Amino acid sequence: MPSGYLPGVAEAVAPCRARRTPGIARIVATLFAALGMAGPASAAAPAPTVVAPGVYALPGQGGEIGWTNAGSVANVAFVVGPRGVIVIDSGASRRQGDEIIAAVASVTRQPIRLLVLTHAAQEVVFGAAAFQTRGIPILMSRNAAALMAARCDGCLARLREVMGEDFMTGSRVVRPDRLVERTHTLDVIGRPLRIVVPADASPVGMLAVLDVTTRTLIAGNLVSIDRIPDLRDTGGAGWRDALASLAATRCAHLVPAYGRLGNCGDIAVLDGYFEALDERVRGLLHDGVGLGELTARCELPQFASWDRYPDLHMQNANRAYLRLERALFLN
Repeated sequence: MPSGYLPGVAEAVAPCRARRTPGIARIVATLFAALGMAGPASAAAPAPTVVAPGVYALPGQGGEIGWTNAGSVANVAFVVGPRGVIVIDSGASRRQGDEIIAAVASVTRQPIRLLVLTHAAQEVVFGAAAFQTRGIPILMSRNAAALMAARCDGCLARLREVMGEDFMTGSRVVRPDRLVERTHTLDVIGRPLRIVVPADASPVGMLAVLDVTTRTLIAGNLVSIDRIPDLRDTGGAGWRDALASLAATRCAHLVPAYGRLGNCGDIAVLDGYFEALDERVRGLLHDGVGLGELTARCELPQFASWDRYPDLHMQNANRAYLRLERALFLN
């Protein structure tokens, strides 16, 4: 474990979730093998999309990691400068990390100088092995690195069950080479990038990357578009403050961790979900609704079309309820 890790950061968080269908996964894998098919690994990697001059995205498919999306859930981005390339996030497997590196090579001959991991989620960290094997250093926030070290061995074991050993070959939990704790400007590729690390009260370990030249914000898990955020590591406390700090960048282009490409206006839309969630839960608390009744009473139909609404919204409502109930008790 790297020096400087914060003990105890992850003890209170739930383990990561992968689709738990190991028996079915083994049956499907056997069928694919019998038919001579490669299973999820056969899905073609997305072609790089130009976001702004020198900034590219590899779009993810959303949803949960599974056979239908071949593990490609989150967006990946990279920035090309006169002295090299910085890649932001790495996919869910070593195989996907290799595909990302190949996608970069299809755009430029500049070497990859650095991989930035924006948060400790299984869909963005396990491709990092492909980079580290090639001697490419990895940067991550100190708190996210602690979360990854505490829980991602379990994530990896479950992904092996869900996706199969062949798909996850070479995937492992990496040890970051650089740990950051505060916002600062990085000049590794001859093009200034702002590493944005929100205050401690905001989502644990998440960071964003701002390309100063084009005002492109690669927001990581701090921002999703048309997708319900996952509040398991924060309960929602401080996230809205983090969104306000990102909106203050006045970004012209926005690459979220999940969902379509957008702009800074999409940050306010996500903030609207947090506002509506807290308003609804406060109203239910005021009316004396108990936690056991929450599922039937806390729907937010205006967000029901968002990705992951069925499985994440009620979990978020439970966390918001406990947070707001605790605040009422303390006051």
